Amino acid sequence: MKSGRSNSEKTPPLARPPKPGIRPQTVNSLPLSIPLMKLIYMAGKGGVGKSVCSAATGIWTARQGLETLAFSMDPAHSLSDIFDLDIGGQPKRISEHLYAFEPDLTVESQGFFRRYKNIFTALFGLFEVEVKPEDFGSMPGVNELIFMDKLNDIYVEKKYDIVVIDSAPTAMVLPLLQLPSITTGFVTRVLGMRNKWLGVLNLLEAGFGDSILKEVRSMRIKAETMRNALLDPQTARITVVTIPEKAAVMESQRLIETVESHGVCVSSIVINHVIKECSCDFCSRKIASQDAYIQDLKQRYGGKSIAILPDYGAEVKGDALSQVAEDLYGAGQLVA
Repeated sequence: MKSGRSNSEKTPPLARPPKPGIRPQTVNSLPLSIPLMKLIYMAGKGGVGKSVCSAATGIWTARQGLETLAFSMDPAHSLSDIFDLDIGGQPKRISEHLYAFEPDLTVESQGFFRRYKNIFTALFGLFEVEVKPEDFGSMPGVNELIFMDKLNDIYVEKKYDIVVIDSAPTAMVLPLLQLPSITTGFVTRVLGMRNKWLGVLNLLEAGFGDSILKEVRSMRIKAETMRNALLDPQTARITVVTIPEKAAVMESQRLIETVESHGVCVSSIVINHVIKECSCDFCSRKIASQDAYIQDLKQRYGGKSIAILPDYGAEVKGDALSQVAEDLYGAGQLVA
């Protein structure tokens, strides 16, 4: 969102000036190059280490001099715990070039409700249901809409070079893929009954029907923008994080199949909590079990980058994230 400040005013702390070669340069009004913001999604089952991988990825890209935002799309935010500090509801500077953001759903839901108040007033009015803005965020399925809307704002603003998305266990990427078709169908139906009903709605309140149509179109454009970003391999990369156990591996396979059925490629897989060599009987059995799942994933997804992270033997947070970043990217297992 633009602040509307004059050029003479001081730049806000979180706003970064254009870097040489990063912002568009023109000759005769023609752009020479417009580098893309890159989106890196960390998806997978709950408890497999998505937040750790998200934070470590953000640390690595920031150390390469790229302005990076670690963005939580999980209502049960974990980035504050992983970075070992309180992030809050606004982008917070973690280190040089690195910021983190955990949207406050209570605050964001009120803003989202106001932005599309005519749609929701009409929809809830049909069922004679009264919903207060402060209660809106607790409704099923609303979180996905709010996070999509917020991510679109970040994406359009182009303030960062990299946005690392710590997704919810339900894989927030799926609603982003499905929303355009849902909103397109809604818009089509609204347009189809425009002559019949929008005039009636405008009689109830001047411009009410037209405002509904405008808001629905706005929502559709945002959903399509994010879906197109996901479909572009130059813009988005999806990494599935898993652990070498049956439930996690099976869910990862279903996730990959579902995402790729929408035309989006999962580029890499991180297998977390892999036990190192040990001669004790317990570890030997565990290693044998893990190895079977690891080999299955390698054979099944030979065309994807597969990274192995060890079981570090303790909770990974704060300064320990640097080792994860080194193991993932410094060792060349993945390319950020």
